[in-house]
Amino acid sequence: MFGKRFIFLTVAFCSLLLISSLVGYASAQGINASQEQEFAEAKAAIHAARKAKADRYALETLQQAEDLLKTADAARQFKDGLKFNQASRLARAYAELAKAISELKAEEEKLAATREELQKAKAEIDRLKKSP
Repeated sequence: MFGKRFIFLTVAFCSLLLISSLVGYASAQGINASQEQEFAEAKAAIHAARKAKADRYALETLQQAEDLLKTADAARQFKDGLKFNQASRLARAYAELAKAISELKAEEEKLAATREELQKAKAEIDRLKKSP
């Protein structure tokens, strides 16, 4: 189940990268309201990734998102709509990927802990069966 989810997330991420590249080329003029909205959504996605403990589970991916957000902010200063748009979209995609990785790894840790508890319970049951 986790493998399928990871493959889906990877495919979705690659699709977002492709779409952001294509859309970015189409909107190379100035910075408009929808691009500003994308920037705001990227910031929110980074915040959500941090909340999901991406700094623990997906630090490199989170850092890429943050670097791209800085790139977008710099592009805003130069009024480079194309670069602003691309960097904002990529920042959002990386942040969403970091969040998904974090959630997946957290679930894997919970599963491992549950398995460990189950093994302990089975061992205790076996011990109780053997005692007089």
